[in-house]
Amino acid sequence: MIRDGSITRCFLVAMMAALLLLVGCAAQDDTPAAPADGGSEGVAPAAIVIGTLATQDSLPLWVAEERGHFASEGLDVEIVTFQSAQECQAAFTAGTVDALMTDLIVAAKLHAAGTPVIIPTVMLGADTAQGRFAIVAAPGSDAETIADLQGTAVGTAAGTITEYVLDRLMQDAGVDPDDVVKEEVPKMPVRYQLLMSGQLAAASLPEPFVSLAEQSGARVVSGGDDTAASANLSQSVLVVSAEYARTEAGAASVTALLSAWDAAVSDINDAPDDYRSTLIDKAGLPEALAETYQVSGYPLAAPPDATQVQAVLDWMDGRDYLTSEVTVSDLLGGE
Repeated sequence: MIRDGSITRCFLVAMMAALLLLVGCAAQDDTPAAPADGGSEGVAPAAIVIGTLATQDSLPLWVAEERGHFASEGLDVEIVTFQSAQECQAAFTAGTVDALMTDLIVAAKLHAAGTPVIIPTVMLGADTAQGRFAIVAAPGSDAETIADLQGTAVGTAAGTITEYVLDRLMQDAGVDPDDVVKEEVPKMPVRYQLLMSGQLAAASLPEPFVSLAEQSGARVVSGGDDTAASANLSQSVLVVSAEYARTEAGAASVTALLSAWDAAVSDINDAPDDYRSTLIDKAGLPEALAETYQVSGYPLAAPPDATQVQAVLDWMDGRDYLTSEVTVSDLLGGE
């Protein structure tokens, strides 16, 4: 995985410059190539609407808004918080939002279904320590390891990041993912409640549900924490409409947005507790965790690692979750 900020910034600049050059060629425009800073000389950033959910993944967006980083970049940004991922994706497909916070699986599904996308940056989960997902056994369960869950009902949702993490963690533990009974529970709060009431033996959950479950008597089974996995499994990403990003004003907006993101990330990583109140307010952090939940570190703007994207695509293909072929280059804006 690429971690060096200067290298990743150069990658992003090169990507955006290439996009602008393609637009210029298509229009048979004789204007000079975009300057090396990735912007379009004389082109103001377009307004951008970003769809998100009330989760910790979007904290840098909210901080960029409240600290004035968007304004400093000359950006007109509207952040729309949706009640469900399905609503957010529908708005993106309909073109009422230009970008959304989601994951690699949703990005691939959107692209396969005929809504081309580009992923300019990971929002959370650039390394294994960020964006925790885990397999959690119900309170009172005798299950201590992933192997102990064979033949039991594990709550997840087909074709989602929680199923992907479940499958990969089981594989890492030497257990066939098909050896558990996957109980379809798409709504995360419902899945959590079924787990805590003992109606599910275990569940695949993200934060803050993992911490809340642990605090209430459940436990993460050994080998079931993706922050200790052999490879980075879960990332939330910023997905931008390819149609939007390939206009000069759209490309300028994405470049400016990434700069504002980096400024907000620096703010949060320098003093994470200063932004706890923003997290509580915007992400609806449960009251039981409000004072103890550790504010995550966030990555500087950089696209996901190609090997991680390929691993997700391979898994989706193996599970027949792709309706048409999608490549790493499709999602990362390559040729």
